Amino acid sequence: MQRHNTESIMDNVSTEAQISFRFLNLDKFQAFTLEREILGASYKQQSNSDCYVGYIPLSGQTFDDINDYYVRQRIEISECDIFVSVNLASKTNTVEIPAIVNRILKYIDCQLTFSVTAV
Repeated sequence: MQRHNTESIMDNVSTEAQISFRFLNLDKFQAFTLEREILGASYKQQSNSDCYVGYIPLSGQTFDDINDYYVRQRIEISECDIFVSVNLASKTNTVEIPAIVNRILKYIDCQLTFSVTAV
């Protein structure tokens, strides 16, 4: 009979990831438009540049808006990504990525970028 080690079960705690869709190279007009057109969108000017990075929380509510904006603004695939940010507790070793990430990749097949921070 196999025994389960309670400590190893506790080590396998699932952590939630924060997912954002990013437009990496917007001009000022595109950045202003993004914030007005998509709920929860924001932007930040890149240091020493006239370019802006737009951030949108990836969710069912923003999915269609992101896709529409991408098409209307004629954004290049290389100028966007899906940003996955995770804060890991010391005993965490599993991170679940929501299915919405797979769904958006079917429409906008862009790069995935990960940020993992141990807390």
